[in-house]
Amino acid sequence: MARGGMRPTAPQNNPMNVSARGGNGQSGDATQAAKYVPGLPYGEGQALMQTQQASPLAAAPSIEQSSMPSGLASAAASQSVVPMNAPTSMPNIPVTDGADFGPGVGMDALGLGSRDQAADDAYAAQIAAYMPALLTIAANPNTSNMTRMIIRKLRDQI
Repeated sequence: MARGGMRPTAPQNNPMNVSARGGNGQSGDATQAAKYVPGLPYGEGQALMQTQQASPLAAAPSIEQSSMPSGLASAAASQSVVPMNAPTSMPNIPVTDGADFGPGVGMDALGLGSRDQAADDAYAAQIAAYMPALLTIAANPNTSNMTRMIIRKLRDQI
């Protein structure tokens, strides 16, 4: 019988046998199993194994045992996972809803407060003061296209 080597059918090589929370994929684990680490100097592998057995690692807590508020934890546990290719559950709301562009309501619907018009005006005045120098830089043949694009965007804002 051959020994050693990679065995694709071995349990440790099965990606479905490992839980995302650690452990061996079974939800009832109270502790994580001790693991032998091969290739250590003589005697250290056994010492490491004994240390792991003497102080086992606790299993990862479930979502209900975490520090989430009780109502939030039960709500998160009761929600089903929606696949990425599932049809939308809100067909009448555009994907740009909540953004300052495209169809739908803008950022003001988020209730984060209104923009400070005085600060916007002061910013535009500062940009306008520098605009002659910026346009000179943009006219230079050695100026990169990215710099020209940024100067054009600044010019369009004032």
